[in-house]
Amino acid sequence: MVNTRSMSLRNEGNMEGTLAIGEDRISALDDELLQHVMSFLLSRDAGQTCVLARRWSTLWKSVRALRIKDDLATDSYKFVDELLRLRDPAPLNVCDIFDAYEDSDTEDPLAFCEEESNRIAPWLRYALLHQVRVLRVTAPVFPTDLVLVSSHLKRIELCLMQFEETLDLSSCQVLDVLEMTDCNIYESIFCQSLRHLNMKGGCFDNEIRYRISAPNLVSLQLAPESGLTPLLDSMPSLVTASVESSEEESHHCFTLPSCDEGCTREETFSVVLEGLSAATNLELTSDDLISVFRMDLKWSPVFSKLKTLLLNEWCVAGDFTGLVYFLQHSPILETLTLQFDIQTHKKQRVNGTDERYTPKKQSLLSKHFKIVKIVCGTMKDDARVYRALNMLCAHGVPLEKIDIQ
Repeated sequence: MVNTRSMSLRNEGNMEGTLAIGEDRISALDDELLQHVMSFLLSRDAGQTCVLARRWSTLWKSVRALRIKDDLATDSYKFVDELLRLRDPAPLNVCDIFDAYEDSDTEDPLAFCEEESNRIAPWLRYALLHQVRVLRVTAPVFPTDLVLVSSHLKRIELCLMQFEETLDLSSCQVLDVLEMTDCNIYESIFCQSLRHLNMKGGCFDNEIRYRISAPNLVSLQLAPESGLTPLLDSMPSLVTASVESSEEESHHCFTLPSCDEGCTREETFSVVLEGLSAATNLELTSDDLISVFRMDLKWSPVFSKLKTLLLNEWCVAGDFTGLVYFLQHSPILETLTLQFDIQTHKKQRVNGTDERYTPKKQSLLSKHFKIVKIVCGTMKDDARVYRALNMLCAHGVPLEKIDIQ
């Protein structure tokens, strides 16, 4: 008869013996692999591994990531200063600085912002000097005396910042991605190497229309909460673009950064569409029926590569002037989506046809055309849907190629 109690005790003894031998599979890994794993930790946590064993005492010094997530209103910034002082001069793959500003309680927020800007600046300089490739910063301000110059910097992600000086990244010769979330931008952006630009939330200036010059962009997303849509320079390599214009009709009178004569009502250049004319996939949405897109049509840009297009309410102004224009000037267009926002908060209506923008030529529908999607939710009896159907049919779109959703 088997004595289960003695077997259980014997098994427990074997386990304890194995543990006593101290087989450490983690320490069997080489240093580079351990440091790679540690690079996903906050720098504070990575530094604390030094107490594990003698071998771990210096591993943290060569971790190729700097991840700081501290409330700078406390004395925790002193830890970061000491960390950088003791760290080996190994190159950095990532610098990730998160400032919990919204959790801070201060009676003088402006003074606090200036103080933390001064604290962050040397950390960013350290990262740039150590050839950082990915830079992520979440903070209410960006050190104005810091110039982003790095021959290795490939990706920048910025959040909650305010820029009041030109963001000239032309010295970042390999910068590939720039993401800005809830950043207020009151200056122009210049970067030759940039291929992907994503700006969500935040504000542009309401009186001065600034400029984005990034001729090698492949993808672009602009979705500000307010302000003048920036002037877009030519982007011949552009594939995908999504631009949301939040400016209102009253803002179409504007000043250029170099203009000292005040603003003029008649723009002398294309603001957006000419710069986007090389796109293959394009989304143009606006809260304003008299949008900057519609104003750009008079410059007659041709969208020779455009295959998929999404437009919203602005294209209904002037008897679907914007929609008709794209049907005429997109020779290989395949898919068209029209979004009618039933919940729109703007009630402007444009009656009649604006002769200045009315196409004079007969519509030439793309031979590659496949489908029109009209997105209107449950309001399929909306008068705009019937008007859109009549207009599309009049310009050669068969009913079987129209899908009402």
